[in-house]
Amino acid sequence: MQVEISEPARAKIQQFRDEEGANDKALRLSVVRTHCMGGRGHGYDLHVAQDAREGDATVEAGGLTLVVDRESARKLESVQIDYVDSFQESGFRVTNSHAKGKCPCGHHDLFD
Repeated sequence: MQVEISEPARAKIQQFRDEEGANDKALRLSVVRTHCMGGRGHGYDLHVAQDAREGDATVEAGGLTLVVDRESARKLESVQIDYVDSFQESGFRVTNSHAKGKCPCGHHDLFD
């Protein structure tokens, strides 16, 4: 599994970690189902990991430690995480080469 984190994303994550006092904690990256297309769409969740769980994979990216559960890891073969801040949108953007496409709204990934 390969995860790339852009400098804007790394800076935003570090800002959050500083504000939360969570500099010594890893981050958990997960693939989550959405309601889009009858539950076939998938989004991404990134938050401070409270603990590592049995079966978690650990990945170093952009100077950050990420933990990923076994099921999510199957869908995260090659992922890029960026942070955008524009008039039209603001937030983290995940580009996943393993996704087979996007839902009609364009916000959620589709997998097999």
